[in-house]
Amino acid sequence: MGLIGPAGGMALGAMCMALACLPFPAKAQTVPPERLDLSLEETVRLALSKSRSAIQARLGREEQGLTLEAAEERYDLEAGGLRLDTNAASRGDETADVSIGPSLRVPTGGSFHLSFRKPLAGERDREASTTLSFSQPLLRGFGPELDTQPLRRARLQERINLRAFRDTAAGIVESAVSAYRRVLRADRRTVIAREALERARRQLEINRALVEAGRMAPQDLVQTEADVADKEYALIDAETALETANSNLVNTLDLEEGVSIRPQAEPPIEPEQPDLEESMETAFARRTDWLRAEIGMELARMGLRTAENALLPDLSLSARASHRSGRDLTQWSGGLNLTVPLQNDDARRTLIRARNTLRRAEISLAERRQSIRIQVRRAVYEVAVALRQIDLAGQARELAQRKLDVERRKLQQGLSSAFQLSRFEDDLVTAQRRELDAVARYRDSLASLDRTLGTTLDRWGITVEQVGR
Repeated sequence: MGLIGPAGGMALGAMCMALACLPFPAKAQTVPPERLDLSLEETVRLALSKSRSAIQARLGREEQGLTLEAAEERYDLEAGGLRLDTNAASRGDETADVSIGPSLRVPTGGSFHLSFRKPLAGERDREASTTLSFSQPLLRGFGPELDTQPLRRARLQERINLRAFRDTAAGIVESAVSAYRRVLRADRRTVIAREALERARRQLEINRALVEAGRMAPQDLVQTEADVADKEYALIDAETALETANSNLVNTLDLEEGVSIRPQAEPPIEPEQPDLEESMETAFARRTDWLRAEIGMELARMGLRTAENALLPDLSLSARASHRSGRDLTQWSGGLNLTVPLQNDDARRTLIRARNTLRRAEISLAERRQSIRIQVRRAVYEVAVALRQIDLAGQARELAQRKLDVERRKLQQGLSSAFQLSRFEDDLVTAQRRELDAVARYRDSLASLDRTLGTTLDRWGITVEQVGR
């Protein structure tokens, strides 16, 4: 007895006919990725102008400029506000007057204030009055050395901000260059893998001919066939790595999804042998961390000077001149105010902290100097080593090629084996990759040297005005 009865069979047949009548979706068409030819220089400028990191850096830089702009207005004339006062009383004596009071700060720590008042309504007093007042500290807070500190601090911070902005731009350049070169490197690895596969396939054809001619045992073909399979697997790996590197480059440049970048090969390397002493001078002139350490010393000295001044008594001079237009009368007044703290423990503790801060800044400066010298020496050494490795890798690749050619002729003469030839073929691929890695390592060492010296933007001819625009 069947599992499906007559009624079930009829239902199943009807279902199949209904499914056959349904419209099936068309086969999805694969859209080929958009190909974008980019040189390394074009990639760098694209990263600096269009990437989100560059745009965010530019926005932050503009906000930093506003901070300095506000600090630069410290000694500008402040117009003050226009004030209108009205007052109403129960007896009906309504008054209204307008006043304006500009002020001006001077680098000695003093300030001028001018006020003008003009009644507009009311019966008591309709005369306009003008008052000029001046105040000046004579001990605590006296002198340009103290009063200009906020402005000098803002300018020093601006120097750090500008240098840090250059470092941010340099980091964007380094990321784009590194991603671009990884694509080139993966592409070259793919070429090496493809050439190795083609050689393996040609060798398999030669070996088959040798077997047919009776000059090679049939079982020796197994090694060559396995070698072809290994090379096919290696090619797939290389192509996958190339696709991954390309996607990372697209992501670094913040391009649209689906874009495939076709990089242009870089010109042959030009050996560089940086001078150690010149590199040291450049690093101390261009590095942000050294500038930050130097400015930290200066800020610590300013803080110590402020802490020492805070221990002085508060002696201030004040003067005032008032003129009433209706009476043609000018009144003068002046005075000295002295405040001597009987207990000033907070200022004493602040002075101790300021001295310690200065000492720590001196230690930090010495540590930074030593660290920079070590980093520069190592970076210069790595460039020299990488350059030497290129020569050695090139020699090794040439010898591996010659060794493979000799072994291939020996195999045709029956003096070698497929296993030995396969091993020499692997040696050639390894040597080719090692030479490729040596060139990449040399370029990376130059990039690391530029980063150590703070000269990345100089190498690429980039100014900070190009970032984010």
